Amino acid sequence: MGRASLLVFAALAACADPPRLPDLCAGEAGPLAPTVFTNAAGRIDVTAADMVIDVSAPLDPDGDLLATTDYEVWTVNPDGTPRERVWAYAVTSPHPPPIVLGLGTYEGPAAVIGQLEPWRDHLVRARQTTRSPDGCEATGPWSAGVAFRTDDGSAVVFDDLVVRDVEVTLPPASYAAIDAQAEPPGCVPYERDYYGGDVTYLGVTYTGVGVKVKGGCGSARRLDEKAGLKIAFDWDDPAVAGCPSDRRIGGLAGLTLNNMVQDKSLTHERLAYPLFRRMGVPAPRAVPVRVLLNGALLGHYLHVETVDRRFLARHFGSNQGMLYEGTYWCQLEAGNIRDDDSGCLTREFHPDVCDGTPAPDADPQDYAPLRALIARLDALPVGGFYPAVTQILDFDRYLSMWAVEALLSHWDGYSYRIVNNYRVYHDPSDDRWTILPSGLDQTFQAGTVDEWSPTGRVATRCMAEAPCRAAFAARLREALDVFEAMQLEAARQRIVAQLTPMLATAPGREFDASDFADKNAETASYIANRPGEIRAGLAAHGF
Repeated sequence: MGRASLLVFAALAACADPPRLPDLCAGEAGPLAPTVFTNAAGRIDVTAADMVIDVSAPLDPDGDLLATTDYEVWTVNPDGTPRERVWAYAVTSPHPPPIVLGLGTYEGPAAVIGQLEPWRDHLVRARQTTRSPDGCEATGPWSAGVAFRTDDGSAVVFDDLVVRDVEVTLPPASYAAIDAQAEPPGCVPYERDYYGGDVTYLGVTYTGVGVKVKGGCGSARRLDEKAGLKIAFDWDDPAVAGCPSDRRIGGLAGLTLNNMVQDKSLTHERLAYPLFRRMGVPAPRAVPVRVLLNGALLGHYLHVETVDRRFLARHFGSNQGMLYEGTYWCQLEAGNIRDDDSGCLTREFHPDVCDGTPAPDADPQDYAPLRALIARLDALPVGGFYPAVTQILDFDRYLSMWAVEALLSHWDGYSYRIVNNYRVYHDPSDDRWTILPSGLDQTFQAGTVDEWSPTGRVATRCMAEAPCRAAFAARLREALDVFEAMQLEAARQRIVAQLTPMLATAPGREFDASDFADKNAETASYIANRPGEIRAGLAAHGF
């Protein structure tokens, strides 16, 4: 369920209720519709075990007291209409406490599995019945439905309280072929190939998965060092006829394993990605893992959620658009596109007969959508960029992404200096584009970014127009409030406390305890000092 589906479904109030006997006290007005409060609201990773539901106090015109509260959970059709009631509960109490799903009764398909169906859109609603002093009861209307999506099975994978092992086994031929492609020929886009191996993760072993190294000119390593890895469980082995099996672990078709060799604190990505998400920017989840290759410990890595169709379905109205990646000084300009995929703007999806018939709203899997985006940006005249750009980009999300990059001094991202480590996605559901951040290891570094001097094309054009510059300043101030509210220093300390005992006994490759301590001290200093720097910058620029 993308943002377009994360709505309060007021239409549910029109759903037919089971037949009820007429109230004996016809003169009773009954309570107004309550408001539902739930920690599941708008989320796309809800599990029945962690869902809590509460409602507002009754508003009864006659001043009658609450007698009963009814709760329901429904599944939702793709068009947002209610589909089927799958859970219900009624509590008789003048002051009901928040409730959990374990108190109610599952119905329909949910009853078979004893929980809400995974990876499905749902909504929850409630209504109240009040009782007058003479015993007359009146039932009010249902509340608006509050939307959420149940977890796709990946919540357990992205539990960052646990450090799990990823065990990779490569036969000699695959090892040699992968290692031969380990180091790119400079700071240029560089595609590697998958080769066959075996992987064990979360108690599941898959043979014949695809394995390749990852990393640019700064983080690339050989296999006998600490190579970053990408693993595809459903790899299409060219030596095997037919289409590959749809193999997943925790709902995931693969793993992206960052080696963190450019972040000796081992904290930057784990602190940065949640900040983007809190600001409404689609950003991967990330959890710590250890990687073992042919039985030897390579060291501590970060498993970063892969940006694929499943990721896009979690964050957008449609996952059938085209996704492109920009690397190394790569502006959104037509000259950076090459149809042979050798440009610095490359497509992430390619036509594949094994994918079946494309959806009716699917983008063509070529560079035509990206060229159309760039042409629309090119057509915006000087002085006419903002707010016209909001019809092309999801500019609200872009302002948030830019503000967080500024806060974190992400000099290796889209908005500043290198114009690198970003993706652009076209959402067919609203025909707008979103710029997504990645490669967040080079963050929390003091003195590396002047937040008022961006280099990314969208940001520089925004800065040239006073209303857009003011919009950025307002979003930067909002992001600063979130930065401070998230208590990142406490989060950093928890990461250090989690990893320190493991690093002491099994540090793996490219780890130095002194560097770890020094870089964490620098990160702590950055977190403490950055708010003051941002406020000073806002004031200096008249905001």
